Parts: sequence; C-alpha cells; structure tokens
Amino acid sequence: MQVGEQLVRLLHAANGCTAQVVARDPGVFGHLRAALLELLRTQGWEPRRAEEAVTAVTLDPNATLQETMRLIQAQVVTLETAQQVRVAACAQLGINPDSQHGPQLLPEWDDPERQWVIIWPGVEWTYTFPYGGINADGIEFPEAALPTGVWVERINDYSVSVNAG
Repeated sequence: MQVGEQLVRLLHAANGCTAQVVARDPGVFGHLRAALLELLRTQGWEPRRAEEAVTAVTLDPNATLQETMRLIQAQVVTLETAQQVRVAACAQLGINPDSQHGPQLLPEWDDPERQWVIIWPGVEWTYTFPYGGINADGIEFPEAALPTGVWVERINDYSVSVNAG
C-alpha cells in the first residue's frame, strides 16, 4: 500500500494545482487517478467500489488510502466464486455445468449493489435455490452448497443475484 499512499499524495497535489495541464482529466491528475484505480483492481476491488474509494480519498486532502479502504470495506465476489455458485445451481438442478442450455452467469446489468447474476430464462428454478425443496411440478431438489461468504437473493422466477457477506 506504500505505492497507493504515494499515488494519493500525488493525486492531492495534482488536484490542487492551478495549471490545467496538470489538473485536468486526462492530464496528470487523470493518469494518477487511473493508476490508483488499477492498483485497487489488482487488489480485488470491483470497479464501482474502487471508484468510490478513489473519489473519497481525492475529496479529503487528509485522507489515506488505507483508512479509506478500511471504511468502505469492499466485499467482492470474484468471477471464480460466482462460477462456483452457478455450478452449485447446475448440480442442484441435475444439469451439466458445461451445457449451454442451463443456468448462465452474467455481470449484473441493472443494480450497482449486485455484481453477478445467474439466469435461466423460461424455467422457474429460483424458489428452491439454494435451500432445496419441492417445485410447482412436485419435483424435489436437494440443498445446494454455496462457497463460504456468499449468499444469493432471488430476483425473479429465473434469476438470482450472487452477493458477498
């Protein structure tokens, strides 16, 4: 995080500069901001949370990156973890995870609080995922094991969001 803190100090200096070549975006300020965002991305921060952290640290000239990150405490569901949830849904439904016709994992498109969704249009499957139970056709489904620290929320009959926490 030493590099991050140095980037923050430079970002504060560029932000306070009156010379437009330094303070504009994508001038020096923009490049420093982009470098800080990339640093957070390499630490597993999803783009929206990284933007939030960089904006917060930029607005407070006394802020440190480490303290700002601690305050925001981004909980991230990685692609690999979200894929494990999709595989768990396939297992519960008795579908080969490699099938193109089963549940699909997509980045969330509509709600910035959610990172991933699993969809399977046309099939009502979310009532039994992940806890199991009997669907409307009387078919019983077992409970699905989710990765530690992950939970799902039913969006509608054919999609769930994958969440951390």
